[in-house]
Amino acid sequence: ASASSVTLLSSNASRLGAMVYNDSTAVLYVKLGTTASSTSFSIRLDRYEYADIEDGYTGRIDGIWVAAVGTARVTELTA
Repeated sequence: ASASSVTLLSSNASRLGAMVYNDSTAVLYVKLGTTASSTSFSIRLDRYEYADIEDGYTGRIDGIWVAAVGTARVTELTA
């Protein structure tokens, strides 16, 4: 976890999808793109929530937590 924006997944043209699990007690803001923040995000994951990222999104995925506790469990599906 980080209170600064970090890259959860780099761009990957072979990506078919991804899964992000917020294994933290703090809120995780996920951005499909660069530089996630609490005001610029695509998905808000409360503690222990999970999100599927589908539809062929192959770009960078960033994240930021409200507090630096826990971690994100990220799985990338590729061809």
